[in-house]
Amino acid sequence: GPFGAAANGIKRGTRMTKILRNGALVFATVALAASGCQKKEAAEEQPAAAAGAAGVASPVPQVQVCTLLSAAEAGAIFGKTVVASGSGRGCQYGLDPAEKEKQMNAMTGGAGKSGGNPANIGALAQSMAKGGGFKMPSAISDQLTLDVSLSQDNQSEDQVKAIYSGIGKTVHGTLEPEKHGLNNAIEVGKEVPGVGEWAFATNVASVNMGPGMSIRGRLLEGRQGPWRITVSVTISPDSGEAKLDEELGAVARTVLAKLKA
Repeated sequence: GPFGAAANGIKRGTRMTKILRNGALVFATVALAASGCQKKEAAEEQPAAAAGAAGVASPVPQVQVCTLLSAAEAGAIFGKTVVASGSGRGCQYGLDPAEKEKQMNAMTGGAGKSGGNPANIGALAQSMAKGGGFKMPSAISDQLTLDVSLSQDNQSEDQVKAIYSGIGKTVHGTLEPEKHGLNNAIEVGKEVPGVGEWAFATNVASVNMGPGMSIRGRLLEGRQGPWRITVSVTISPDSGEAKLDEELGAVARTVLAKLKA
């Protein structure tokens, strides 16, 4: 298909492809480490929380995150057309595949489709192979994976920060992400104001290989009453920490406002 032919053009740049492949692998591993360790630590806190409640049971309300933040609302925050999937306390948002296909068809002049011009994708691949001043088309470079989840625990902000700091030390000590082109892996960032009782952002990792070839993973942890909210995003092109924190904060505020209503 069009994407495969374009990818073949990229592969001619051997060094870039190797960096991209290795970086993507470590990026995914770092993200999984952050997610897995965070969930493990949260699970370990639950028995202590239950014991501290002195046997007093409190009702746990049923929530549907996908109804607290619609695909349209998420898309408006990030300026993209997205679709939502999930149930209960977790919801995932990603780029609308139909919109992505339209962008690809527009970029390639319909190559690969009935009546399309295959020469267009060949020219695109040759252009990509030349490098230099080439800018990656947004139909290929644009990525967005957003995950929003709610949980109930009694962890303080300092406890949650300590978890991520520990994950960061482990990641840097075992994976050495900088050697794979990943920057700022698992770095606890600044506070995000106006979100619940507290909220802060953590950088998962970032990669920058030139115009249109940058990606960043970042997440927000926050609390409002008994509710803990986690908002994580992987986005390309990288819009920078400041803008991402604004967007993550907007997502969290939208969910928490409806949760409190």
